[in-house]
Amino acid sequence: MPKIIHSLERLIGFLAIIVILAISTIYLFDLFVAAPIELPMFLRQSARIGFILFFGVTAILLLRRIKPLLTPHIGVQASTILQFGFLAIAVIAMSFGILGILGVSPQTLLTSAGIISITAGLIISTFVGGILSGALVFTTYQFKVGDDVMVNNIPGKVTDMSTLVTRITTDVGQISIPNSAIASGAVILTSIHMLGVTQENRLHYKVGDRVVTNYIPEQGIIRELTALYTTVLLDSGKELTFLNSSIFMGTVAIAKITQTPTKTDGKPSPT
Repeated sequence: MPKIIHSLERLIGFLAIIVILAISTIYLFDLFVAAPIELPMFLRQSARIGFILFFGVTAILLLRRIKPLLTPHIGVQASTILQFGFLAIAVIAMSFGILGILGVSPQTLLTSAGIISITAGLIISTFVGGILSGALVFTTYQFKVGDDVMVNNIPGKVTDMSTLVTRITTDVGQISIPNSAIASGAVILTSIHMLGVTQENRLHYKVGDRVVTNYIPEQGIIRELTALYTTVLLDSGKELTFLNSSIFMGTVAIAKITQTPTKTDGKPSPT
């Protein structure tokens, strides 16, 4: 925690220095350049806007580098939200600075901001909702990039998480799921990280056991057993693969075949 606070203090300090440099540069430009040569108002405003854009882009480039620095301390989700918040503040401050140079009063800016906010909310409500859903997914759900997950009943791996979508790679390709669908429950995303041993222990068979299934009435051997699925190699040479979830729910039945104990003379022993 002290490292995080120190990093944030340094970041805020750099941003404050950039703001002070921007204001000082514009002031010195007006005092020593624009005023002595009586620079036209159009060129003076253009130069001021150029300075604001230069320092604003510098601040944005600096903010784009904070995510890798904060991720080891607070995680990728919190780092993404923090970076997005600082970037939004930088863009808003830069926009207000440019509008102020163009002669728009603060009262008009605040009034216009309210009108623009209402209009933008009506136009881009889906986009804003996606961002909020992304923040909810980042802070609430317990999966992250690299985790094995189940998308409904399809196994896959999380390859990327952004503000709007979560990308998952499956055997058939990559799936891009809107975070709003995850937050609303339209898509069930289940993390299976660290659950392999628990699921395998719940099954009544293991690799090498002879079994018979209700799918094909033929004996076979358990060839592969993972946290997600079970593969049965039938005596005919065919392979059957079942999701373990279907076995737990009773959709698929797999019965283990055991040998009856015998006496030394080869006759079955009484039970």
